[in-house]
Amino acid sequence: MTKKSGLILFALLILTVGVIFIGQNYQKKQKSELLAANNSYQKNEEKEMKETSKSESFEENRNQKSVIEYLSSLPTDDEMRSVSFYGDFSESDEWFLSVGDYIKEQVDDRIEIGSVALPEFDSYRLFEENTASSLIEKKPAIVFFQVPVYGDQVRDISLSDSKDYTMKAYETIKQALPETLIVFVTPHPSSSRKEEYNSRTLDYTSYLKVIKEIIEESNLPLFDLHEAYETELQSTDLALEKTLAEDGKTLNNEGNAIYTTLFNEQLTVPIDTTSGK
Repeated sequence: MTKKSGLILFALLILTVGVIFIGQNYQKKQKSELLAANNSYQKNEEKEMKETSKSESFEENRNQKSVIEYLSSLPTDDEMRSVSFYGDFSESDEWFLSVGDYIKEQVDDRIEIGSVALPEFDSYRLFEENTASSLIEKKPAIVFFQVPVYGDQVRDISLSDSKDYTMKAYETIKQALPETLIVFVTPHPSSSRKEEYNSRTLDYTSYLKVIKEIIEESNLPLFDLHEAYETELQSTDLALEKTLAEDGKTLNNEGNAIYTTLFNEQLTVPIDTTSGK
């Protein structure tokens, strides 16, 4: 073999080894990319299956799902869910704090409890002062709307105006947050406000009656805690005055305990949640 032939053979050998080496590296790279793509596909598929399963779970029995079940199965992007209380109540009310804690315990800590507390507000002020704007900014998944029947009694407005302004406040929220579930909540009874008639010969129960009627006619969710409270007092033979402060309206410790228990019980009772998301 000549020297020239040897050099050519050596060069071909080097070239062959190089081609084999490059081919092996390319094969490894392709295999690695294929495995990565497969893993990514499996993860996406598992995520989609999980989201589909959660979505199907959420949609199941929507017309007979408790608020706790609704919150627990609610599909979210960031897993953080917000619940807001709105209307005639105070942030210092013991029942408000206790119910918020109960919701977190029953669902999980990824629940944010918010509030737009407007004590003694009437339905006219709720609507005309655009109080819903503060609520809308929070974008809650659920709103508990404490109906302002005591405020309407004091403002001395007509029953038709009370009904109209309450529903206008509701519609303002719903138009801005169409996927939010809004649950109307009636207040506890009052011994001092009952039969304390205004110039229209109406007391707070008069306003309460028409509000309940329009809510029921509209097939909207309602926690009628006023009626539940009265039923509880009758079943335990307990006087209303024993559960209220001296003003005959503010709940005392016993009253707060009753209202909290009734609210928490309603959270686990199946209702029609189809007006939500």
